[in-house]
Amino acid sequence: MRTTIDRLSPARALPVQGLLVVALAWFAGMAALALVVKPEAVVVFGPADRMIPAIVAGDGALLDAGRFHVSARTGAATVGELYAAGAWFVWPVMSKGCGRG
Repeated sequence: MRTTIDRLSPARALPVQGLLVVALAWFAGMAALALVVKPEAVVVFGPADRMIPAIVAGDGALLDAGRFHVSARTGAATVGELYAAGAWFVWPVMSKGCGRG
């Protein structure tokens, strides 16, 4: 009989490759969604010192900024322009609650 301290057999171990595939698909799906949906607000992952000028140049409005992320209303700035400025990922913000007036 098994006890709670018995090790899992290799067949029952977590499939690391499967988890990596799921994570990669999720990251790529969110990035592709930003290209398709044309969101009003985005979260941009990348160097903030390059993302903020790209957002401002496209008449966007800065909502929040951290070391490697920027939240903004997009304005005329397109997702493609943010990628051209060096963004790692651009994710759409789908809720209306982002950035209180």
